[in-house]
Amino acid sequence: MGFSTSGATAIIFVGVLVAAGIAYPVFQTAQEERMAAMEEHDDRALAMRNTAIEVASWSYNESGNGNFTMSVNNTGSTALSVPETDLLVDGVYEESYEASVEGRAERELWQPGETLAVNVSTARPNRVKLVTEYGIAETVTEV
Repeated sequence: MGFSTSGATAIIFVGVLVAAGIAYPVFQTAQEERMAAMEEHDDRALAMRNTAIEVASWSYNESGNGNFTMSVNNTGSTALSVPETDLLVDGVYEESYEASVEGRAERELWQPGETLAVNVSTARPNRVKLVTEYGIAETVTEV
């Protein structure tokens, strides 16, 4: 009885060590991923707090080509992505519109202090909204 009890105890102890050795890396990886997600969330929240835009001007050309043009200044301290900036006209997402930063259509980065010009062909809108990649928006009503 003495050997079988101590042998069983040793086998259980070895089993516990093996289980702990398998579980520890899993828990460590999960913790690292959790911390990385929290850092990414904090970085995004900081970028959102540092993002600000302001509509400088807008116009609608009724007699000509029916284009709505809006100029928006990046007044925050965060560089913004032009392709990730969305335009809504009367609550409808516009998939195709012309955008240029400081008069250059090939630019995809909208730096602080620069102006984004947006041009869309549409019927006279009642409400136009520009939304940045961080969800910060400016709305023009009564065009």
